[in-house]
Amino acid sequence: MAKSGSNIYKRKDGRYEGRILLGKDGQNKTRYLSVYAKTLREVRKKMEEARGRTKETEFSPPFEICVEKWIQNRKRNWKPTTYDVYRRIANRYIIPGLGTFRAEEITPDRLIRFSDGLLEGRTGKPLSEQYRKYICSFVRRILLSEGINVCPQLPEYHISHREMLLPEADVLKKLENYLLEHLEESTCLGILLVRYTGIRIGELCALQWKDIDLEKGVLTVRRNLQRVRNYENGGSYETENTGKTKLSFQLPKTSNSVRKIPLADGLLKIVRTYARSPEEYVVTGKRAKWAEVRTVQYRFASILKKCGLQPFHFHLLRHSFASECIYKGCDLKSLSEILGHSSVQITMNIYVHSNMGAKKEMMNLVCGITQ
Repeated sequence: MAKSGSNIYKRKDGRYEGRILLGKDGQNKTRYLSVYAKTLREVRKKMEEARGRTKETEFSPPFEICVEKWIQNRKRNWKPTTYDVYRRIANRYIIPGLGTFRAEEITPDRLIRFSDGLLEGRTGKPLSEQYRKYICSFVRRILLSEGINVCPQLPEYHISHREMLLPEADVLKKLENYLLEHLEESTCLGILLVRYTGIRIGELCALQWKDIDLEKGVLTVRRNLQRVRNYENGGSYETENTGKTKLSFQLPKTSNSVRKIPLADGLLKIVRTYARSPEEYVVTGKRAKWAEVRTVQYRFASILKKCGLQPFHFHLLRHSFASECIYKGCDLKSLSEILGHSSVQITMNIYVHSNMGAKKEMMNLVCGITQ
């Protein structure tokens, strides 16, 4: 950051950051309060207001310190990806928007103004109602952890659930034909596994051949591969744009996600044909033994283009698998366990989508007109 004045710096994202010395904490570390603004004049004004509030000792510390304490007290129990999510939300939205206020000052009206200010994200694109609600829920949890209940309710949100458009059967068939013709490419074999097991992309990237029992025909999901920001090595929120990240091999999304999945006979025959040594990864990279999530996504987009298909998100393969299982009468409990969900309700609410063909069959079953 380039220095622009008395403890004021210009960040790489174009905003100004003003730092106010708060003194030493319980570990004798120097603590600063940061305020952010788009202009130098605005950041100086915010610094004056924040200094005035810090003199009011009868109130709690600035909310930024409450946020930091909440995260630090819990991060030892989180996976790296969970910590990364909370850290990003805190640094991008909560601390810039509410960090200089005392916890008691975050009233329902202030939370509404904060929420309204989230209508436009850092990239210029509006944040969804669902995401704004999630951020404000985060704020309220921190307030409650401080024993402060000044916001008994969240702002009102009107969340619309759009119907998910899954790839049509002919699209999936064309993709499958390409995959079957190029099974010597590890990515194609991996995508085929996702198509007929519903595993997540991070689970695919972490999958090794030793995780597939070729005799019993069972695939075991043990790990999940994700790239997260390395906050311990310079990737803190002050240097968020440095690109310092690390790969994280971690347990899957939930405890239920560690699971065994039986492979269909036809798929098992293919897997046996192209199996390699146990320590090798099913999908390999060019520079590493494994392929990262982003790499697989790029390769998938390239395959769709070669097939002459419109691009769609990789995760829709998981949605399509779940929906087809339901459409063909599969047991919901078994499907929920295969997908790694903690309950059947999650499977129904999130991953199962009806299609027009299924709706047409239902209408014909109900209608008795034969003319």
